Amino acid sequence: MKASTYQSVSATPGASPPRQHPISRAGLLSKLFFHWATPLLKLGNERQLHPQDIWPLESENQCSVVGRAFEPAFNKSRSIVWTMMSAFGWQWAGIGLMQVGTVFCGLYAPVVLRQIVSSMESSSFDLTQSLQLIASLVVVRIVSSLLSAHATMQTELIGFKVTSALQHLLYQKTLQLDASSRREKSSGEISNLFSNDIPTIVFFSTIFNQLWILPIQMTLTLVLLYDVIGWATFVGAVVIVLTLGLNQVVSLGIQKNFGVMMKQRDVRMKAVNEVFGAIQIIKLNAWEEKFAEKLAAMRAVELSALWRIFAFMTVSVILLYLGPTLITLASFAAHTMLQHEALLPSKLFTAVSLFTLLKYPFSSLSFIISTTMRALVSIRRFKEFLDLSEKKTDNVLTPLTIDANRLKTFAAQDVAVAMTDATIGWDAAKPLFDKINLTVQR
Repeated sequence: MKASTYQSVSATPGASPPRQHPISRAGLLSKLFFHWATPLLKLGNERQLHPQDIWPLESENQCSVVGRAFEPAFNKSRSIVWTMMSAFGWQWAGIGLMQVGTVFCGLYAPVVLRQIVSSMESSSFDLTQSLQLIASLVVVRIVSSLLSAHATMQTELIGFKVTSALQHLLYQKTLQLDASSRREKSSGEISNLFSNDIPTIVFFSTIFNQLWILPIQMTLTLVLLYDVIGWATFVGAVVIVLTLGLNQVVSLGIQKNFGVMMKQRDVRMKAVNEVFGAIQIIKLNAWEEKFAEKLAAMRAVELSALWRIFAFMTVSVILLYLGPTLITLASFAAHTMLQHEALLPSKLFTAVSLFTLLKYPFSSLSFIISTTMRALVSIRRFKEFLDLSEKKTDNVLTPLTIDANRLKTFAAQDVAVAMTDATIGWDAAKPLFDKINLTVQR
């Protein structure tokens, strides 16, 4: 096997220069066609990759950098959505423009198809013009592929940054919770935020642009359909509106039951942690079956909500596959039976091509809406956790936070611990000690 020194680590400490991400020194064409990733792909084809083979993160993608930019913005707005918009808004806008360009490139194919088929239907077939149209279609397809690849890469980077930012906020908040908040939120509930809510919000951040791009794509497709089959397009549009209305009802049902399921999951995880914390007492008193029944009852409520979610999703899938077929049948039926016009090959093939393009936004819209509904539930749960009360760090001074003069005074008196007018207790409403003044010397 061929030996490789790609991104190798020198045996002598300090002998090798700091490693850099290859995109930082890549040229324009290398960035355009992702040539900067070729060495790693070649190495992976030769042997198994090792951790030292992987490039270091770019500075703007590191958690410390993302967290420093995200946390102050959140503390100012107290809104996760607005903070993400302020932190990543321009990147989302760039991704959206690339995705819109991909939509326009996709709509170019039916236009070329109609021109070529119409030319073949006419008495004079212009071969040169047809070849030019085909060549332009190839170029547009290449541009579409590049735009799609770069949009996908930037979307993944956005998801990576949102993950880092939310985990940073969650870790920081967990360390700053006061005693009452720690009693209110168990470790199981915090674990649910990590394992369920953050991935839901991150996935929403990767499909955020589709909320406004898909309606644009559907509108442009319907405009092109109107140019092909006339007002019969509106019959298909009516079917679309009816189907989207049903999808909206289904999405609201998914959102409601998703909230119920997540709330019940928190209750169950809290109970599980309490059971494991007192497992010795439970075993000693032979209470296993009793607590198992309680946990099973909680799980049954959670599964009931989950079953309703899948029932709504089943209806959504039925509408997903049935909708495009109904739209096509309704439009063609109106064109032939009501307009009394023949379906010429140029109209038929172009309309079928446009209906095929219409299938993706139509099928994706219901999924994106339901995902958005779940993300809103997760954002609300995440926000409730971030709004919990925190420890008042200014009430406790340490050698690192106290001013120099007071530190010298305490040091001169050999004071280890000092309390002035302190209120101490587990519950703020029922303190154990009030207005305590205490000095402990070394």
